[in-house]
Amino acid sequence: MKTLIKNGRLVLPNKIEENCSLLFENGKILDTEYHGTLSEDTLIVDACGGYVSPGYVDMHLHGGGGFDFMDGTEEALIEISRIHCKHGATSLAPTTIACSNEELYAFFDTYRRVESSSDLGASFIGIHMEGPYISQEMKGAQPTKYVRNYTVEELDEILDRGSDIIIRWSVAPELPKMQQFAQQISKYSILPAIAHSNATCEEIIKSFDWGYRHITHLYCTTPSVRKINQNVHAGIVEAAYLLDDMTIELIGDGKHVPPELIQMVHKIKGPDRTALITDSMRAAGTNVAESFLGAETPENRVIIEDNVAKLPDRSFYAGSIATADNVVKNAYFNAKLPLYDCITMMSLTPCSILGIDNIKGSLKQGKDADILILDEKLNVKTVFVNGQLKYQV
Repeated sequence: MKTLIKNGRLVLPNKIEENCSLLFENGKILDTEYHGTLSEDTLIVDACGGYVSPGYVDMHLHGGGGFDFMDGTEEALIEISRIHCKHGATSLAPTTIACSNEELYAFFDTYRRVESSSDLGASFIGIHMEGPYISQEMKGAQPTKYVRNYTVEELDEILDRGSDIIIRWSVAPELPKMQQFAQQISKYSILPAIAHSNATCEEIIKSFDWGYRHITHLYCTTPSVRKINQNVHAGIVEAAYLLDDMTIELIGDGKHVPPELIQMVHKIKGPDRTALITDSMRAAGTNVAESFLGAETPENRVIIEDNVAKLPDRSFYAGSIATADNVVKNAYFNAKLPLYDCITMMSLTPCSILGIDNIKGSLKQGKDADILILDEKLNVKTVFVNGQLKYQV
């Protein structure tokens, strides 16, 4: 059955078109300016003058609704997908943390069992590996005992178990043999990314030539200018601006990065090279005072205060409790960016970074019918995922 969304303001990558009608069928967008006749069985949805937006794409999140992807259960993965779908995310990249390989492989197995399930809310677009090959100095809330250096043998084993479902891998490129690491994962079309790193600008420039083309949560465990042995070195932040083709992502919860920095990044890097993410953990979409980052064990306990997750000693943030709609609202209402840029940074740009922008991320003929209807305050009213109605107020 065809579906027509009428009387909407269509959000495109560089403009908003008024009073548009969008037609889709069999999970694909057919037309974004449809004015023809309709068959009797066409489902008509009135947007009532609201925004018709591409679905949000969260390329970095750990959990929500009281669950974490590292729980490794089907229930956890399904419930996380549902809670984020209600908040406008139609595509998710489930993200790991440093853990044992037994935990990792159990997660791989569960991911495969549910990735095509009709019980999902948002769809899964591939796994984002965050760690374990990261800097001990910049590990943030990652569990110390699992942070380690890369070995060829371990990488071969992980790739043998998960190369078909891993879409990107965030690591510290200054660690030993990380050029070889990038070359190896690139053979499987896995994006090498920079995260939890203590690298200098010089090291980042070198790693860019090795294939590291993306920086994970800029300004969070990505140090700037500093002295090393009494010599001043530029850092990862400076490299992000110096390298025009380096893409970046920002945690858009309004806590990790203040509005002024979002404005500056938008001005320098632009919406085409800047993705917004939630980096949400299991407390996203809940109202709790304590939670866990990763497995529900004492060492992973975090506290929730000031609308953000923190380590118990308050030395680091431990992920956000934001959902995708919170992130877009923050960029629009607080950072004052153009709405079409805010939505592009939460839809088309992450798809472009991950190499799936040919099928997702914008309202274009032939792309997946991942579509939102938003009201004036950017509240999510209706969610279609691959043309299926998943949520409606």
